[in-house]
Amino acid sequence: LEVGPARSSTWTELGGFMADPDDTKKTWDEFVRVLPRMWSDEHFSHRGHCFSMPERNVLPKPVQKPPPPMWVTVTSPGTELDAADRGLGCLGVAAAGYAEQERRTKEYFRRIELCDPVGSVVTREATTLNFLYCDEDPAEAARIGMGMVGTFGVANSHLLWTREAYATRAYQSLGNLAPRTERTGTGGPGDKYGIPEGICVGDPDIIVAALKRWESIGVTGVNFLLNALETIPQQKVLDSMRLFAREVMPHFRERDTTQEGAAAC
Repeated sequence: LEVGPARSSTWTELGGFMADPDDTKKTWDEFVRVLPRMWSDEHFSHRGHCFSMPERNVLPKPVQKPPPPMWVTVTSPGTELDAADRGLGCLGVAAAGYAEQERRTKEYFRRIELCDPVGSVVTREATTLNFLYCDEDPAEAARIGMGMVGTFGVANSHLLWTREAYATRAYQSLGNLAPRTERTGTGGPGDKYGIPEGICVGDPDIIVAALKRWESIGVTGVNFLLNALETIPQQKVLDSMRLFAREVMPHFRERDTTQEGAAAC
């Protein structure tokens, strides 16, 4: 089990709970600090900003040893620093280009070495969100995969971002999870197919090149969206995953095995 608390970024979410956007950072900070104590302390009590409780033994305790790693989802720039300062993993859910992600990732890893961890486990990981559609024909991959990306963007645009509904300084930008669609002119492996920088849509070679670039800037993991509103037929999703497993994963599997072996030792 891995645990990922977050404060939410849209009024679609916050409004349903009548949450005050100006308080969400304080509330989130309080919960990430008390959860590890609830998991470990036999006698736990708390008096805080968003809740208080008398002394209790919170049950059940996690069987997992060490306790579950904790992450925070990162949409707003700067949240990766909140994660680092508390010893939490950085679970990126907002698409960013190589340069911006590299800047955030470097600063995250610098800060986490100086962290005051909220629990007994420090999760030194920085992941990013991506889309995946793999096909032997890069033009066909772009046609199908970018259709999925576009559909996701349309669905995502229906969310009501917090600053669109509420005058607050607690959220820096309107934000959007969908990647920018303009071409960067950087000569990336997918440019001629109109694929945004770093998006894993293409043939196996294009995707390998993109993932190696993500790896080179310090990203430790990639979370893929495989479909959007069932835009892609299920059989094609499976074909894409199988081709990815067969032609892309072997380029990274050996180093994963080495890391796992080192961790086991």
